[in-house]
Amino acid sequence: FHRKMVHSALCMFGEGTVAIEQIISREAASLCQTLTSFQTIPLDMAPELMRAVTNVVCSLCFNTRYKREDAEFKTMLKYSKGIVDTVAKDSLVDIFPWLQIFPNKDLDILKQSVAARDQLLQKKIKEHKDAFCDETVKDLLDALLKAKLSMENNNSNVSQDVGLTEDHILMTVGDIFGAGVETTSTVLKWAVA
Repeated sequence: FHRKMVHSALCMFGEGTVAIEQIISREAASLCQTLTSFQTIPLDMAPELMRAVTNVVCSLCFNTRYKREDAEFKTMLKYSKGIVDTVAKDSLVDIFPWLQIFPNKDLDILKQSVAARDQLLQKKIKEHKDAFCDETVKDLLDALLKAKLSMENNNSNVSQDVGLTEDHILMTVGDIFGAGVETTSTVLKWAVA
C-alpha cells in the first residue's frame, strides 16, 4: 500500500512531466554557477554535488531548496554523513544486538544522527500540516498528508490498520530522502572522481 501511494504521489513529478525536468535543470544550472565562481580556487565537489541532489529530492519531498551556507542544509550533511559512516562499518552489534548495552561510539553517533534526521523531518511535517491545503498538493509530503486525512475522514480505523500514522509518514519520507540523496550523490561523486 505504501509503495503504491508513494508511487502515485511521485507520478506528479515523474516520467513525461515537465516538473521534474525543470527541478533538475534548475539545480544543474545552480551547480554550474557555483563551479564557475570557484574556477581559480580549489573546491571540494562532494558537498556541492550533495547540495544539488538534496535540492532535487527536497523539491520533490518538501517543495524546498537550500543555499550553499544554509544551516539546515549543514545539519542534513552532518546527520547524513553520521548515518552513512556508521551503518557502513562492520559492527559486532549487528551480529550480537545485546552488545548495544556497552558503550559504543559508532552506535552513539548513529543514534544522534537518526535523532537529528527525525527532528528535521518532524519539523517539515509540522510545517506542512500547518500550511496544508486539500486542493493543492505541491509535494510528496502533501500527498501523504492528504491520503492520511482522506483515510481518517472515511474510517478512522483504516489509517491505523494500513499503517498510515505520522510515524509511518516520517519513515516513508525519511527512506525516500535517504535513498534518493545518498545513492545519487555517491554515484555522481564516483563519476566526477
